[in-house]
Amino acid sequence: FKLGSHPDMTLKAARDDARDVRNDARKGIDPRERERDQQREAERARLNTFEAVATEFIEDHAKKAAPKSWSELERKIKQDLLPEWGSRPIASITRQDVRELIRKKARKTPVAANRLLALVKQIFAWAVVEDILDASPAVGITPEDETTRDRVLDDDEIKALWAAFEAEGYPYGPLFKLLLVTGQRRGEVAGMKRSELTNDGWRLPSSRSKSGAGHLVPVSPLAQEIIDGLPNLGDHLFTSSRKGAKRRQSQPVVNFRKAKARCDKRVNVKDWHLHDLRRTVATNMRKLGIDRLTVSKVLNHAESGITKVYDRYAADREKREALERWARHLTALVEGQEGAEVVELRR
Repeated sequence: FKLGSHPDMTLKAARDDARDVRNDARKGIDPRERERDQQREAERARLNTFEAVATEFIEDHAKKAAPKSWSELERKIKQDLLPEWGSRPIASITRQDVRELIRKKARKTPVAANRLLALVKQIFAWAVVEDILDASPAVGITPEDETTRDRVLDDDEIKALWAAFEAEGYPYGPLFKLLLVTGQRRGEVAGMKRSELTNDGWRLPSSRSKSGAGHLVPVSPLAQEIIDGLPNLGDHLFTSSRKGAKRRQSQPVVNFRKAKARCDKRVNVKDWHLHDLRRTVATNMRKLGIDRLTVSKVLNHAESGITKVYDRYAADREKREALERWARHLTALVEGQEGAEVVELRR
């Protein structure tokens, strides 16, 4: 049995390996079989990189267990986890690695750090069930302290950001504008399809709604103007892919970080997140005198209790009036018109 070659292998190393081979032989273990086992183990480690396991997690588990949100999980994996752990064998990732990753994320966004920790725990727990790991390194790691965010953009910040969105251009500029015009969630607007647009407005399907309930989003004249100005690159209104018609139609935008960073360089608006646009819409609607229930309907908040069972009124007329009222106010605001607070009354 050949142990190695000189001078790559020292005499001491050769003696140590020879001792192991003789000990195996006394136990009836073929050294060649042990060598093959070690090679197979190394191959399994190579195949079981974090990226490979995370991909299996999405395909074999998330798409079935979370059909409405698996694409968001996949986005987080690509954005936050693969750059850190992608090529590493998943078995080499330690509890300290997980802690450092979550602490790094928490320095900027504690809430997002906790959502990321929940995803990491899901992946490792699934890997344990699938016998890829013996134990999860994420067990026992506690979430960061969260403070409820209450940031609302003031009028000057809205005007500044609108100008930044204008300068950003397609696809992110008009996408960010629609977030501010409609008050809908980022992922829902980013995945908007032409096939979802009807004469009544934008019909968000239940399969893409975070609340699990689809609803009609009336399209105000300002929203329609933004939509009409988009290039027709397939069914998705917003896509960053430019090559191949089929690819364009199947690839909505998902990575918003770089576009937001470019907008940040154009304006002096501190500590704002894309989700703040939704909160800003809701707050300004209330300032315009729109009742709380209508605002909740516009935002498509999930209802609970007896109201959910018996109140099936969609409030589409009220939602349309509210969104058109907000759009008029927003137009007057960004164009610097006098009387931005004036509300047009219905006859």
